[in-house]
Amino acid sequence: MTTPPHTLARIMRERVPVDIGTTSLTALRATAIPNRAAPSVAHPVYETLPLAASECASLGSDFQRVGPLWPRPDRQDGELLDSYGVTWLAHEGNRAPFRHPLEHTQWRQLARHPRPRLPEKAQLAQDGSALLTVLDAPCPGLLDTCFLLRNGWQFMMDLTEDFRVASALLDWALDTIETAYDAALAALPQDPDVIVYGDDLGFESGMYLSDLDFRTFIFPRLQTLLTRLRRKSGAMICFHSCGAIRSVCGDLAELGVDMMNLDFYAKNMILSEVRKELPGDMILHGPVNLAAIGRAVENADGAALAILSEEIARAAPCIAAPLDSIATCEDMQQNVRGAAFVRALSAENLDALRRYGPVKPVIDKTAAIALDSTMPELGTHDIRTGAMPQHATGPDERGGAMHRPRLI
Repeated sequence: MTTPPHTLARIMRERVPVDIGTTSLTALRATAIPNRAAPSVAHPVYETLPLAASECASLGSDFQRVGPLWPRPDRQDGELLDSYGVTWLAHEGNRAPFRHPLEHTQWRQLARHPRPRLPEKAQLAQDGSALLTVLDAPCPGLLDTCFLLRNGWQFMMDLTEDFRVASALLDWALDTIETAYDAALAALPQDPDVIVYGDDLGFESGMYLSDLDFRTFIFPRLQTLLTRLRRKSGAMICFHSCGAIRSVCGDLAELGVDMMNLDFYAKNMILSEVRKELPGDMILHGPVNLAAIGRAVENADGAALAILSEEIARAAPCIAAPLDSIATCEDMQQNVRGAAFVRALSAENLDALRRYGPVKPVIDKTAAIALDSTMPELGTHDIRTGAMPQHATGPDERGGAMHRPRLI
């Protein structure tokens, strides 16, 4: 595992850090601030907003976003064709893939599928900001890519009926993902503190693949991808996956990732038990429902705050974060309130919660601070941008960093 950046290590000695408003894991969607003009978005389908560092700080975040920027899609159109050739259908404010370009393609033709075009701009870190930088995932993960291109059911059939198709598509995904991270890193003048990699390996009640198929097809390529990422960047790596994936959490830890963002609402994903099964220095990202903490503060629900605050303390080392990207103004307010509660817990408070369980004076004082917090005004700050290289070349022959392009 890499050594945590000095600033993050210091914060974690003093309190629990907060990540809110940054990547596709924690960002605000355009629907959360409906009146905000957003010509560029941080995710081309979910339409998450690229907030300025000062806006992230006003939400209570210790992190700011860096990463690719896409033109905002036309929401009047019921269908969205992405750069992979996947068609998404809009319904009740969300989009879901329903037309997959490689669903019926023979294995010999899979490698010829055109690579997605990279966006032209990237969000850069704000000058003078003390916030840590987190690189948003520039593309879907290995399994997510295969599901999008091939259709999830068809790809799972490929794994059992025609491994040539599964292997060819996974190799295409691996090369495409590496190229996307190459370009995203090359766009940044400085190395980020954290890199997010996301791949949904399961659903609410189980894994998409058997453990054997995961270890045969996915795990070796994850090893290759993350090894190559470490050669290009000294950043900490945060691995995200939704679903009931407890049976492979040990495998993911063996990849040497520094943080894991997991779904503790899925079957058998019991926070206290998963925490014990992972290395002691593994950082859990977003282990507790931040919005639930905010609701409990607003409703003066002492019982809920007792449970949630103790979970935060026992999940350490951890980073508090929303469970998912934030879609409504109400959800934003509750997460901001939850962030204020977590930030108000000192190292001494956390130690008391671990030693003695819920300590009422600590919880009451912290809840009062959170309840008194004010909601931020967003949409008045410009972000800093640079150019995304359209043909990332990788590290130079001396093993150094890739060329950093000039700013726009």
